[in-house]
Amino acid sequence: MDTSLDTLKDELSRRGLITAPEIEGSFVYGPAHFSAVGGEVMLNVDPEIEEREAPDVGGLCEKVGRLLALSATAWREVIEAAASEIEEAVGPEPIAEPTDLRDDLELKSMVVFVDAVLLSFDAPRQFPDSVIRVLLDEDLVFDDVEVDERDDDHGDVLTFGSLDELLDHLSSGASSTADEKNRSDDSGTGTTV
Repeated sequence: MDTSLDTLKDELSRRGLITAPEIEGSFVYGPAHFSAVGGEVMLNVDPEIEEREAPDVGGLCEKVGRLLALSATAWREVIEAAASEIEEAVGPEPIAEPTDLRDDLELKSMVVFVDAVLLSFDAPRQFPDSVIRVLLDEDLVFDDVEVDERDDDHGDVLTFGSLDELLDHLSSGASSTADEKNRSDDSGTGTTV
């Protein structure tokens, strides 16, 4: 494990920026209180260790602190800029449910990079099958917005008690039922596909 990630994790925790931070791959993540929305949001901090020699832990923590302390006015400006750009791009296209996009945007996560921040939103009434990604520049000012199709097609997870059961299922060509989805032997070992 990269010691710079451990240092970043420890500093984010010490400063109270992320509650119970964890390390996964090349980033640190965890829940954080975001003042502008008055609640918790999942926050990822990516020091981009693949592209940089050593991360500026202090600088990243300062950026996270500034983001989490963003004023309600600055947050409304980000939301307004993103919604206006989407509405301009969509124009008179039909939407799932007529409502003000500004009221429909639900912040789901934030990723802090060295030079930018990426915000991910759901808009369940207007764009139920999409994820809205908003890019902020290094000064935490709106830079760009993108509406991406949601990729929820993970398929069903089937669990079998043994490799033989899995092979039987595959060779029979049988469709899965609720009972087949969670078959496992008493030992708790099984094969998941």
